[in-house]
Amino acid sequence: MVGAIGLSGCAIDNGLKGFTDDGGFGDSGSGFDPDSDNRDDGVCGTPNLDCPDVSVDETCEAEAHVGTFTPIIEWTNDSLGDAYATPVVGRIVDTNGDGALTSADVPVVVVANAVGVLYALAGDTGAVLWTAGDFGTEPMTPAIGDLDGDGWPEVVGAGTNNTAAVHGNDGSPFWTGRAYVGGKLPNCGAVGIYDLDADGAPEVVIGGEVMDGMTGRRISQGAGDGSGNYGYSPFGVAADIDQDGQLEVVVGNALYHKDGTALWSNGQSDGFVAVANFDGDDYGEIVVTNEGTVRLQDDDGTPIWTRPRVTGSTSGSPTVADFDGDGEPEVGVAGNNVYIVFETDGSTKWTIRVQDQSSGFTGSSVFDFEGDGSAEVVYADENDLYVLDGATGAIKLKESQHSSATCSEYPAIADVDNDGHAEIIYTSSAYSGSEQGVRVVGDADDSWMPSRAVWNQHAYAITNVDDDSSIPAVPATNWLSYNNFRSGDLAAATGGALADAVPVEGDICIEECSSGRVSVVVAVGNQGTTDLPAGIAVSAYAVTSREPRYLQTQYVPDVVASGTSSVGIVFDFDPADLPYNAVSFIADDDNGTAAVTECNEDNNTMVIASGLCE
Repeated sequence: MVGAIGLSGCAIDNGLKGFTDDGGFGDSGSGFDPDSDNRDDGVCGTPNLDCPDVSVDETCEAEAHVGTFTPIIEWTNDSLGDAYATPVVGRIVDTNGDGALTSADVPVVVVANAVGVLYALAGDTGAVLWTAGDFGTEPMTPAIGDLDGDGWPEVVGAGTNNTAAVHGNDGSPFWTGRAYVGGKLPNCGAVGIYDLDADGAPEVVIGGEVMDGMTGRRISQGAGDGSGNYGYSPFGVAADIDQDGQLEVVVGNALYHKDGTALWSNGQSDGFVAVANFDGDDYGEIVVTNEGTVRLQDDDGTPIWTRPRVTGSTSGSPTVADFDGDGEPEVGVAGNNVYIVFETDGSTKWTIRVQDQSSGFTGSSVFDFEGDGSAEVVYADENDLYVLDGATGAIKLKESQHSSATCSEYPAIADVDNDGHAEIIYTSSAYSGSEQGVRVVGDADDSWMPSRAVWNQHAYAITNVDDDSSIPAVPATNWLSYNNFRSGDLAAATGGALADAVPVEGDICIEECSSGRVSVVVAVGNQGTTDLPAGIAVSAYAVTSREPRYLQTQYVPDVVASGTSSVGIVFDFDPADLPYNAVSFIADDDNGTAAVTECNEDNNTMVIASGLCE
């Protein structure tokens, strides 16, 4: 697309420096005359940054596309050694160096290895970005969340040595506190981050213990053991079980306020937990697993059903999702040599034999990779990574590049490389084989469903964290929409509206070409039938006698609605960088990488070949 679209509407005074108020910007487009008054004294006036309207292509609709299932290992990193904690994911590092965290930054995988060091790995390559911490052997699964509200998330880890938070961008210390001293040994447990009192300042939760998110200071400790099995592995879980607008700390046999007082304690065995809705009311029910027994209890702690000793002598953390597409929640639980899915009423749906004679504490996750309306279960035992059909347990993938002594870990699911598709992230430790560290599995055809770039903690429940890893003060209740726990969004592929990004030329100013400045205003228009997300990139390239030469990228800060454009973005160039007095702009481009699926990928480029220095 070459040429100009008239500017109109939503003018913004952004206080740009370097522009005076005495003119200098003129009309854009091929009619611009470099010898006109726009070049009067060589000083650019205030640029017109208005948001121009664009036409809408009403045919911008997509057909539903069901993906294939052709899994491949995309990358591995064995350098961190043994790891049997759940990997967590979020955009926490400014990977493109523009001074901000946006959707253009590559997500980061954070893993605690078996000796208690946090590793931050680039989601697209597995490269180590930073290391931090000394949490002791068999540390907890860390959690990602913005503790201080500055837009830059922190990572909280814990173990036998201490509990500590580090800055997500570089791993530098944020605070260090004492080790968890609740009713369970911290080995193989998991940290949770929540805003328990809806005041905008998150807390850190481990079992029944609550810590101040800004300082690590202990706030309270519930009287119970704090979840776990055989004295190990407290998990940080919180949810608004009673729908009073504030979250409660959830353990297997009690529910606590932030101050540690109990709403109820039912005298049952403690254990690993998941929260969902099983009876159709607005309140949450709690699934508890302990020493091979699976129990569902009501929002007041009353047991609804119990299945004793169904997973051997041990059991892992429960996963709740609609495994079979019947509109009702099921429960998946692993144990000694078995993985079982239970129906809503506690009856057995299916069982598969696996290999786990070590801890028997492993968990699982659920996702619909192809978008065909049929969910898959992702689980890893001592030897293999499995992807299982959610309705039947049939094996869809058995990946042997895995080994684990098994702790309470499970594979996470997130878009770790910004390609718009889900990946599986899992850890390994040399036990039945030599594999160590982290592996990422994706689809060879790049056809798996989109997924979030965040899976921030072991007790992941979608609404517990925002896309930017901020912690919502009043999160939406998961079970009133998704009704799952340790699961991704299971929405099947659908057709519907698509966005369409186009570059829109605005003002051009020449300020003393001979001494070094050309400025061009470019907006991003949306000719599609649905919104463009915030963070869309616009890249500039110099036209040369060979391939275009990359110059710079800027980002649209806000959502761009259908039929509108973003505020104008000012690009400044040195004329020496424009050998042919021409520059091209590509919308939805981050130095060669696109971020959004559009209905028309052929109208993203605009070339300005006149009106510059001549």
